[in-house]
Amino acid sequence: MTASMQTARTATITDVDVVRAVFGAFARGDLAALSDLLHADATWHHHNDDRFGGIYCGADAIIAYLTESALLTAGTLRAEPQQVMADGEGHVAVPVRLSASRPDRRTMDGPQVVLVTVAGGRVRAIEQFVGDPAAVAAFWA
Repeated sequence: MTASMQTARTATITDVDVVRAVFGAFARGDLAALSDLLHADATWHHHNDDRFGGIYCGADAIIAYLTESALLTAGTLRAEPQQVMADGEGHVAVPVRLSASRPDRRTMDGPQVVLVTVAGGRVRAIEQFVGDPAAVAAFWA
């Protein structure tokens, strides 16, 4: 690919493309690609009072959070975006259907919303809101 083609291609990548790439990398279990889509100092705020509640600072902390959640669900964790809506200013809202099961037969299947801030073609911040806080807390307990 020539330099001019690369520049043209890079210039057409939208915030929606970045967020879809994040969900795609997670679905494939490609944590290296996912990490590349995050700013080194990105944050993820899981808004719920459960084992994962709180703010994860930095790409490494975010990847560790996602890795632990995948391990606890024996790889069954699925985050399926229902829509990806952007304002053209770096803010992307994504209603998500999150489902998983645990080896002890606990299951989770319900709505969540993530609000993503994109800057410079990479994720700067993610705010995650769960649809049923008590059920999510019981699942992760």
